[in-house]
Amino acid sequence: MKEFLVASASEILSGSVTDAYFERTEEILSKAGKNPEVVMELHVKQFPSPDYGFGVLAGTYEVMKLLEGLPVTVEAMEEGSLFFPGEPVMNIKGPYLSFGKLETAIIGFVAFMSGVATKAARCRVAAWDKKMLSFGTRRMHPVVAPAIEYSAYIGGMDGVSNTAGARRLGIPAAGTMPHALVLALGGDPGTAFEYYDKYLDPSVPRIMLVDTTGAPFNETMEAVKRLGPKLEGIRLDTKDLAYILSSIRWELDRMGLRNVNFWISGGIDEYEIPAYAPMVEGFGVGTKIVNAPVFDFALKIVEVDGEPKAKFSNTPGHKNVWRSACHDVVSLWDSQISEGKKMLEPVLDHGVPVKEEKSPQEVRAFVLSQLEQLPSEVKKIKSPSKWEVIYSARP
Repeated sequence: MKEFLVASASEILSGSVTDAYFERTEEILSKAGKNPEVVMELHVKQFPSPDYGFGVLAGTYEVMKLLEGLPVTVEAMEEGSLFFPGEPVMNIKGPYLSFGKLETAIIGFVAFMSGVATKAARCRVAAWDKKMLSFGTRRMHPVVAPAIEYSAYIGGMDGVSNTAGARRLGIPAAGTMPHALVLALGGDPGTAFEYYDKYLDPSVPRIMLVDTTGAPFNETMEAVKRLGPKLEGIRLDTKDLAYILSSIRWELDRMGLRNVNFWISGGIDEYEIPAYAPMVEGFGVGTKIVNAPVFDFALKIVEVDGEPKAKFSNTPGHKNVWRSACHDVVSLWDSQISEGKKMLEPVLDHGVPVKEEKSPQEVRAFVLSQLEQLPSEVKKIKSPSKWEVIYSARP
């Protein structure tokens, strides 16, 4: 049997998953007898869209696993921190040859996972008090399913559908029923509803999918007929739902079934959620989250053998970020800023972890607390960030 087209953990850890020019650089420096002590800074200069007011940092724990045991020291923002363009989220200090060819993996972890976490957080801001489930791993390569579900969960999703991802999070997998169940039972929604209730554990919510073979209104009435008061909700996986939802809600209320809630899914994201939020209990958000734009992170040298040096378009020097209530200040590492919180703290000291990894639940709570405190003009879904990032090179 042929192997799947996936990189193994050993290939990632060894640096085999890299770009060719890093191997060439390693060869040249080794033959020249050069191995400078460098500081490399991970940052993003622009967000994926002008609509993005903030980013949610994810993937730092994966980077720590990659660099653990190497002669490097790492300072980073806390996993789940909000970040903004033009500021470092991580510094890596050590002999260049000890970690240089790992740049591809480092950027990949953070760029991809931060993209998913940020999209989830934007959906959370749009829906705020509604429940949301991550439904999208079927749209991506299965090998990254746990990373997707972790990132979506810490970004604000209440649950995830992928069973492998849920196990990594330590939570039950969430979901309702697929169209396939109805079709496999001959296209009879009523039988599917009845079997769902008969054969699944009572702890599984009785939420029925009502848009498989006929009109959602008719299938909803069939669910009412088969489950009666045990029916907790219905899910629709169809576009243009406003009128359908309104007509079903009217009839359910007329029948005294106000406790039957609505869930919707099907290609929605933060731009569509507000239109349906007043009518529904929750959302299944899938394709738009897993296909979230990645952040264009770069890992750049800013110091060589203790001397500030950088590419001409970058600012040289080992830096930190200080955050106050309304802006960030980017300063040299040893600068003393009179106000604000220091955002980058040591997490790895010569390859030894100095901070414990928090649980996904703790990281998620941290993200939500920041979103609650974020000024309204910054977290608006359709306007660019109003957060100010100030550079100060004063010692």
